[in-house]
Amino acid sequence: MKTIRVRFIFDREDYLNDVQEIPRAFSPYLVIDNEAEGFLSLKYSYEEGIFNLTVESSFAKSLSKSIPVDESDKLAYKKQSKTFIKNILYDYISTSLGIELPYGSLTGVRPTKLFRELQEAKGNALDTLINDYRVSANKANLIKTVVMNQECLYQKDKNLRDIFVNIPICPSRCNYCSFISSRLSHVKNLLASYVECVRRELERINQYISKDNLSVRSIYVGGGTPTCIGEEYLNAILSSLKDYNCEFTVEAGRPDAIDDDILRCMRQNNVTRISVNPQSMNRKTLKKIGRNHTVEDVYKAVEKAKRQGFIINMDIIALLEDETLTDFENTVEKVLALDTENITVHTLSIKRGAEISDQIRSEFGLASKMVDYAHKRLMASGYRPYYMYRQKNIADNLENTGFAKPSKECIYNIDVMEESIGILGAGAGAMSKFLYDSNRIERAYNPKGIKEYIKRIDEVVAKKNFC
Repeated sequence: MKTIRVRFIFDREDYLNDVQEIPRAFSPYLVIDNEAEGFLSLKYSYEEGIFNLTVESSFAKSLSKSIPVDESDKLAYKKQSKTFIKNILYDYISTSLGIELPYGSLTGVRPTKLFRELQEAKGNALDTLINDYRVSANKANLIKTVVMNQECLYQKDKNLRDIFVNIPICPSRCNYCSFISSRLSHVKNLLASYVECVRRELERINQYISKDNLSVRSIYVGGGTPTCIGEEYLNAILSSLKDYNCEFTVEAGRPDAIDDDILRCMRQNNVTRISVNPQSMNRKTLKKIGRNHTVEDVYKAVEKAKRQGFIINMDIIALLEDETLTDFENTVEKVLALDTENITVHTLSIKRGAEISDQIRSEFGLASKMVDYAHKRLMASGYRPYYMYRQKNIADNLENTGFAKPSKECIYNIDVMEESIGILGAGAGAMSKFLYDSNRIERAYNPKGIKEYIKRIDEVVAKKNFC
């Protein structure tokens, strides 16, 4: 099918970011290009309680639809009208191209959180996803299954907190990565200062937790690849957190950043969970994506971590550069053979900031075949899907799903996706999240770059009043 390139025209700025994700989800068949001759436009009006929408384009006949909307409740008006716009736009493009997307008009990051909200409204959440959001029955049931598998772990408690520490540093940069993460070689001279700044923030966090008699439910040290900074610096950070008796995860990530000293350091600081993330178990792929380790390094890292008694997660990614379905199946089978407690199946998401951000996938449907294979094999092997999230520009309009053996789920992953527990963040680019009884959420962000974070650490610590 030939790619259709169009300018997207819609003058509703407060809706634009969300609504434009609908046509973007149909890439590579429909591509938004501000320089294109073709167009796709939305026009709306609101008269006497009726919201009117017209969709026009250079590739199909125009379509006009209307619904009654009460504007007295501004928030409800915006939500209802935006959902209407997204659904009509989705139907228009889907019918015109003859393509149905697995998540229909659903564009949010947290489909399981939406499912809970629909449940609480005492509606049939499954039917609503299928009928009102055009989600396929298969994906709607995946969402429902994830929510069911979370039930014994889901909590909403104003006296609980999670702690997140960001160490945005990696040995090398993967070509698909869009995170603000620095190569270790570029920031070695800043490590001592960065670690000391993180410790200052954690000291303030610890004081707050003690003063307000709060409990810590989980700790997550992510990045980046935190273990690549070395045992001395890693110990300096972890030792600030070792006295909390809770789930404690370190995103070890790269197998070439895991050795006996690093594992011993984490164990001595009461870390309970780590990741060993190959992304692929094919050597040719590892080289292409910018990984410096081998498949054999993955086996060695997992074996060492198992000897130390850690719960282990492994990440794999569907649709990495030039991988075939057979390549991906090989990764799934090799990871399954390692018999770790958690396996997370990601789908490639190409974002600005990634080295391959301009790459357009021509084989629509390959990612779906890969993900379907992984899900079936994991569930047949005793793993259960327990958390999920979606991203912009994700291949085949899919999702990322975490699988675990029973009772081995990561609490932090559930909390952060369901937004049910407040988070206290430390480190460059870390976010703190505050939850209120009215379901209001406030977020506070640290400076993103390491240099800027160090420069502004006095301001960062001073602002940690945790309202």
